[in-house]
Amino acid sequence: MRLFGVSMVRNEADVVEAFVRHNLAVLDGLIVVDHGSIDGTSEILAKLQAEGLPLRVMREPEPAYRQSATMTRLAREALAQDAADFVFALDADEFLKLDARATLERALSEVPAGTHAVMHWLTYVPDAFEGCPGAFGPGHLWWRLKTERRRLFKVIVGRGLLERLEDTVAMGNHCVRGPDKVAPRPHARLRQDVVALAHCPVRSRSQLKGKIIVGYLAHLATQPQDRRLAGHWRDLYAELRAGADLPEERLREIACNYGVPAKMAQSPSAIELVEDPVALAIEQRYGVDVVPDPLQLLMCFTEALIAAEQQRLGAASAPRYYTL
Repeated sequence: MRLFGVSMVRNEADVVEAFVRHNLAVLDGLIVVDHGSIDGTSEILAKLQAEGLPLRVMREPEPAYRQSATMTRLAREALAQDAADFVFALDADEFLKLDARATLERALSEVPAGTHAVMHWLTYVPDAFEGCPGAFGPGHLWWRLKTERRRLFKVIVGRGLLERLEDTVAMGNHCVRGPDKVAPRPHARLRQDVVALAHCPVRSRSQLKGKIIVGYLAHLATQPQDRRLAGHWRDLYAELRAGADLPEERLREIACNYGVPAKMAQSPSAIELVEDPVALAIEQRYGVDVVPDPLQLLMCFTEALIAAEQQRLGAASAPRYYTL
């Protein structure tokens, strides 16, 4: 059985090496679209490719965040060109959690033909948020929420995506939807002890600020019609826009309530964590000395957005796109 992963990343230098090395210890190959990173992500990915890892990287300079279309294209590429049997749709802050690949393969072999699968999405809260930049390690994936108040799953795409050309990987990589974009296709839910996805979205103040500011503006650049999408980004963006600085206690609160509607948020003291470490299969070689200031990321993203608009309008010249 051939298992591949696909991902769309932007400015994930602190975690991208761990993401690639760990998940390739399970998967046969990984296809990554580097979505205009300017923080060192691109350079780390190039070094990982140079090692000969089964990693294929493509650059996407378009600043708008078109995740569904991109992930659908990548999944079809892995299924068709790489002869993958299943494709894991991953974000850079997600790590496969399983005891043995053989157990995973047995479970996937029982998924009915033409059906996709989903795995449990588990939220992890780091020991601390202001450690050494680039030092992603076991402390980030040791404690998780005992109870997911908003239970979500991430999709494992089957070969049925090749047969139904109008189907798409939904925004957020939670399922595959048909052409009506309303009801998801049938999915087989894999047991949590077979495979799960460990998710560590909040790692430091600078990382989170950059993710929210650039991520939400990129989302707006797609002119979304459904305001239910990216709701957590919208709320956090509004908080930053109002001048919030995100002290340590607020970072922990965000991590414990990530993806939960604001009205359901609880104090970290009321949220129980359980010890459930992920055995990270990594040997990091490419550290990150400096995490770019969120203002620098915003400036570069804005320049890219203006350049894309100038190009769309057919202007004779476009603003220069500066990189860090």
